[in-house]
Amino acid sequence: MYLPQPRLIVEYLTQNASTFGPLAVDGVIYDALKVGWSWYSRYPSKAFFTLRQGSVHTSRLVPLKTHIRIWYTHPGLGIAPRVVFAGRLGEPDSTSDDVVWEAWSYLADLSLTRTAYRTLYPTKAIGSEIAAVEWAAAKAQTYSLLTHVTTGTIEDPLGTDGITTIKTDERFGVVDVPRLLLLFDLSEIGRANTVNNVVFEITRTSPTFNFWKNRGTAQTAIRLQHPGNIRDYRFSPGYRSLRNDLATIGTTVGGGASEIIATDEVSAAEWGRRQDVFTIKTLAGVVGAATESDAQKAITERAVAEAAQLSRSIQVDVLAAQFPPFEGWEIEDTLRVQIKRGRDNIDADYRIVGIRGIAGPGGYDQQIILQLPTAA
Repeated sequence: MYLPQPRLIVEYLTQNASTFGPLAVDGVIYDALKVGWSWYSRYPSKAFFTLRQGSVHTSRLVPLKTHIRIWYTHPGLGIAPRVVFAGRLGEPDSTSDDVVWEAWSYLADLSLTRTAYRTLYPTKAIGSEIAAVEWAAAKAQTYSLLTHVTTGTIEDPLGTDGITTIKTDERFGVVDVPRLLLLFDLSEIGRANTVNNVVFEITRTSPTFNFWKNRGTAQTAIRLQHPGNIRDYRFSPGYRSLRNDLATIGTTVGGGASEIIATDEVSAAEWGRRQDVFTIKTLAGVVGAATESDAQKAITERAVAEAAQLSRSIQVDVLAAQFPPFEGWEIEDTLRVQIKRGRDNIDADYRIVGIRGIAGPGGYDQQIILQLPTAA
């Protein structure tokens, strides 16, 4: 029995002149030659669609002002339309035959707002006292592109003990950087030396800004399997990046320099001693150290524990009918991946960090990007 294939529906909306956000639906694009969309964790997402030069829609679309939403539906499975992408049009790429329009998610608008010059945030909580302040400043600007985005949950990442709030040191500040970069750096500080999965986002529906202290603890019941609902995959085990002996330069109590070395003896016994050097990114996250030197040693030990693990990332081509986008799962959720083919033998829980879909004359293809969560 034939089942209708998945469909992508692109609708475009006029812009509210006062909020620069989406207003009313102006039209639905029914004649796109190809449509592609993506949604990622902590990164701006992108979409595109291709129209003929003679399409009735080309003259109605306005670069930087028209908003689009892409809906996914699968009539054959009875899946109601759901928003998989929301954002603002960019610049079209026009040829004599067709026009390729691109759009970026609202997270990209954070790259178009700038922090203040030489603003200090000494010993401040990363979420409530920095991210929240910078987000509020971005929204409050005259003619802000983010006025239409609601403020949601903003949390403070916790240290290695899971109790103590991570704070910056007394010299932390910003100097004229895009707020997208600052928020990414703040999320990296919240992750550093801990098992926190600090994530910031602007949601697809009812656009809302959130800054989560540890996103993705939910384990879905869905399994990705090959053979099964995985059509094809690209697996990167990460052997080349494996290191089990790291050295860095630390600071002594008297202000001098000293070498700090940490070794994962179990890994070294299996793979041989694989040495490298690294720079301590931040002291944030380490709780309970008596001295700065003790904190640096703890950071080095944490770093070698991460480097001694295989990173293992997978990009899988899934059968959309068996793994519809955001059907019982969301970005940052974890699921079981089971692949057994040739030399690849995988059976582990992976975190979903991205999804891509493309619809064209040949049908609809969908890819999921997965990463192995870092163990403690």
